[in-house]
Parts: sequence; structure tokens; C-alpha cells
Amino acid sequence: MRATWRKGLESGEVIPVVQIVAKAFPELPNVPLAINLAKTDEARKLILVGVQNSSAFARPFALPPGTPRDRVEMLHKAFHATLKDPAFLAEAQKANLSIDPITGDEMNRLVADVFTLDAGLLAKLKDALYQQ
Repeated sequence: MRATWRKGLESGEVIPVVQIVAKAFPELPNVPLAINLAKTDEARKLILVGVQNSSAFARPFALPPGTPRDRVEMLHKAFHATLKDPAFLAEAQKANLSIDPITGDEMNRLVADVFTLDAGLLAKLKDALYQQ
């Protein structure tokens, strides 16, 4: 958000009214989290599974089924090393980008949450997401 909307945020032309993420952006301390605005447990679950969790894995890195385990481990190690690399972090900071990845285990949990919805809640989620 900082990179894409920086000028609008700085000028006041863009005013965020809600954050649909698990952790609030530090630079937006007065902008509430959507999940905190939900009035019922059902609404919180719909926001969590339908919007908040899906934003966490909007840009995943994945490998095809059957990728040899040693390659998966090698790529995993290289990816995490990159995320800690000072040169990479300096470039991200220069571009005003936040680096806050989730782990593969967290990704699996977020995806699995979708499959824990009961039929009624799933129907409501589909209705909310696919209204035309």
C-alpha cells in the first residue's frame, strides 16, 4: 500500500477507512481492522476466511505436485535467505515495500480454514463474494 498509494496517502487525497489484514500497518494506527468492526462471530468468521486470510496468500510461491523434496527444501532455504539478505531488504525499503511473509505451515492453515466453514456460512460467503 505504501508503494502504490504513497503520494495519495501523503497528500491526503487517499484516506484509508479500514484494513483487511491480520496485523495493522504501523503507519496507519488510526485505521481500524475490518475484523474488529464485525458485530457477530459469524461476521468475524466471514471476514477472516473470505477476505483477511485470502489477502495473506494473494501472491503465493508454489511448486508443482511431485517436486522432489530436496528441491523443495533447497528453494525454501534460498527463499528464506533472500528474505533476510541485507541488500534485498535495502532495496525493499528503498521501494517502500513491506516484507512480512507467512510460512508454508501458516499458508496451509489459512487455506484449510476455508474447508472448516459449515454449509450455511459457505453459502453466505459465496453470496457476498459473487454478488453482481
